[in-house]
Amino acid sequence: SMPPIPQQDRSRETRRNLLDAAIATLSEHGAAATTVSAVATRAGVSRGAAQRHFLTRDVLIEETVTEFYARLTRDLRQAVADLGPTPGDPTGQPSTTKVVELVVDSFSSDSFRAALHVWSAAAGAESDLGGLIVSADARYAREVLQLMALALDADMLDGPTRELLRMTVDLARGLGLGAVLIDNADHRRRTVARWSTMLEQGVRRNS
Repeated sequence: SMPPIPQQDRSRETRRNLLDAAIATLSEHGAAATTVSAVATRAGVSRGAAQRHFLTRDVLIEETVTEFYARLTRDLRQAVADLGPTPGDPTGQPSTTKVVELVVDSFSSDSFRAALHVWSAAAGAESDLGGLIVSADARYAREVLQLMALALDADMLDGPTRELLRMTVDLARGLGLGAVLIDNADHRRRTVARWSTMLEQGVRRNS
């Protein structure tokens, strides 16, 4: 027979399932619908079990925000690590377009969509959600900046280069916001192509 699953692992798995359900609920139905009992139901967990992990709705939302930014960061890191060098480029750098594409995509993922719902809830809420999401987003933006700089071998001591990479994050966030309202895939592709050309010309490399 199978050895029993240790309590700790089971608890960790329950927590992960609850966070999956919370991210899905948030991105599909918004913050108001993301209650401990709704998330418990979706995860197939009793309300009592859910409350052992997240005592209140505020704690649930807070941990969900932290979790989806952690996932965005992890996914983007992995995606950047998986980028190979541009064929025929002796420097071994991935193409600027590929890097920009990844950053733009990270801002139109389900996780980012869930973050947007928390943003809009935070804008009208009396809770501490506002501060939470602003600091989580700022951390993520810094992470994206570092990853881009690394992938492009950009000289971050150069002011204009830093500014161009920051603008890339703003651009990606804006396109992600647009994607929530309309399917802007074609516009996104054109913008990525055009912006990548501008970065290619404007970014100072280390080497």
